[in-house]
Amino acid sequence: MANWGLCQDCKWFQIEPKATAGERTLGLCIEEDLQEFRLRVSGASGCNRFTEGDVAHAKGSSSAPPTAKPQR
Repeated sequence: MANWGLCQDCKWFQIEPKATAGERTLGLCIEEDLQEFRLRVSGASGCNRFTEGDVAHAKGSSSAPPTAKPQR
């Protein structure tokens, strides 16, 4: 069963190396089935693929469009 939650608390949220995950933080969704879409999301975004965990970090995660590669 899927869980719904905010990106800022999700292990699939990838942000800039020195960024702190928060509602206004922009980053890249790196959930395996969604990677092809290169979704740029905020910490206040959320979905039913939420998996609680530590966020990932990579330079270019907040670019528009994101230029970072998934780090998981």
